[in-house]
Amino acid sequence: MHGGGDLRKTITIILVIVIISLLSGGFYYYTLNIPSKEVVSIDDDMYLIVEDQIIEYGKPVKEFDDVLYFTYEFIEKYIDEDLFYDDKEKIVVFTNDTYVKRFKIDDRKGSINSKEFLIDAPIIEEAGSIYIPMNLFADDYEISINYYPDTNAVVMDYTNVEYLEGEVILEAPIIRSDLDIKAPIISSDLKIGDKVYVYGEFEKWFKVRTLDGIPGFIEKRYIKLNHTKDLYKSELKDRETIKNMKADKINLTWDYTYSRVKFTDNIEEIPGVKLLSPTWFSILDIDGNIQDKGNKDYVKKYCAMGYELWPLVDNSFDPDLTHELLETTSKREDIISKLLDIYLDYGFTGINLDFENVYYKDKDLLTQFVRELYPVFKEHGLIVSMDVTTISTSENWSMCYDRKRLHKSLDYIILMAYDQHWASSPTAGSVAEYSWVENGLSKVLEEIPSEKLILAVPFYTRLWTINEDSISSKSLSMEIANKFIVDNNIELIWLEDTYQYYGGFVKDNVEYKIWLEDEKSLDYKISLVHKYNLAGIASWRKGYETANIWNSIYKSLN
Repeated sequence: MHGGGDLRKTITIILVIVIISLLSGGFYYYTLNIPSKEVVSIDDDMYLIVEDQIIEYGKPVKEFDDVLYFTYEFIEKYIDEDLFYDDKEKIVVFTNDTYVKRFKIDDRKGSINSKEFLIDAPIIEEAGSIYIPMNLFADDYEISINYYPDTNAVVMDYTNVEYLEGEVILEAPIIRSDLDIKAPIISSDLKIGDKVYVYGEFEKWFKVRTLDGIPGFIEKRYIKLNHTKDLYKSELKDRETIKNMKADKINLTWDYTYSRVKFTDNIEEIPGVKLLSPTWFSILDIDGNIQDKGNKDYVKKYCAMGYELWPLVDNSFDPDLTHELLETTSKREDIISKLLDIYLDYGFTGINLDFENVYYKDKDLLTQFVRELYPVFKEHGLIVSMDVTTISTSENWSMCYDRKRLHKSLDYIILMAYDQHWASSPTAGSVAEYSWVENGLSKVLEEIPSEKLILAVPFYTRLWTINEDSISSKSLSMEIANKFIVDNNIELIWLEDTYQYYGGFVKDNVEYKIWLEDEKSLDYKISLVHKYNLAGIASWRKGYETANIWNSIYKSLN
């Protein structure tokens, strides 16, 4: 009998333990899945949100005298990567295809294409940051900026982007700080029919932002998407457009001049060529004085024959001078103004920038110069082109060109595809063998659209002289090169690896070598214009060609 009582007692204890365990487990499960009722505020102060991201570094937006101000750093990162600040002159510069805007800190005057105007609120500097009022820039970009006092949010969206929208379909939706019902509540103010932007999808959750700037996560069951697509935002249009592109292939030649043009009686039509770039202008000093070798009769005669003129201006190939000219905003503005006056006075249709031997450290300054020049010249209908070298490791002669950014502020870029072996090269070789030209061209095309690129080819040949302890060269025109070959009875052979004729001989223990540029070698190089759908051809230089070359180029282009 006693044994039976002990058994009942044991069973009772076990049942009590089981019940307690079940109750504990249930309570734990229940508490684990109870949605959090904790409410947190994003920020008691004004905050800035771009799409669904709160900008948390520093104070990117402030309000002064009822005007919204944004930091220079924010604008550069999220709106305009080409925004420029001159810390010496305390000037902020905005540029695009149609204007250059300059604003000096604490100055109530600004300028657009060098024309002054008054502004309501100046740029200010506070706590080490430059703050720019919204009305100086916002209307010029594909953005919308709104301030919502109820949420303290300043919201920026991109107007060239289509965002995926969702609509609230159930009562009492809650936006939380994370993908968890235990996460704190950010907002519970949404009602049926309210819209939200949807930026992402996670199993049972959408990443959203209210129209008035509250970001967070909401359970999927509360939201109906307005349509289905793979991306939560998509570009509405291509920002870049190609401007001033010609249907016909360009055939440009540089007309090199040593000194001021005095006589124009020998001007005659060049077969197939309708675009000339006389090398008339050089920037001489830090005061912006410009050497002018031009002649207005030259312009009148060629224009009367239907030619366009894009005269060349160079930087005297002086890196120190170039640095002095480019490092301050006022000097850049001054030289641009002087160049514009000259080009308008002559009645040119375009400009060719030939800035070479530029310090690598001045790469961004060179780009900024072009960005500031372009809209000023375009305002007057001029074409803007620039010469660049092939891509190499030479800092002053290649790496100084930011080709990806430069082409956005140019109508055309001319690739100087020659000097594979330059005048003082340590080894003898071709000026521009076909494979080298094509390889250089293909690399540049990774950075520049083909419809903006003009391939420049050489009319000159280098004659190499090789002694036991030295090597030297000199440039020959096609005519002089042919005469040298005839005079020295040089037997030419066609090289399939260079697509050029080669010849050489030894006399008095001196070796002579020549890789010839002629009608045939140029025809191969010009074929690249069609192969890569380039804008056209340029040639260095008029006067170095033989009489048959112009018709040959015309046939190759057309």
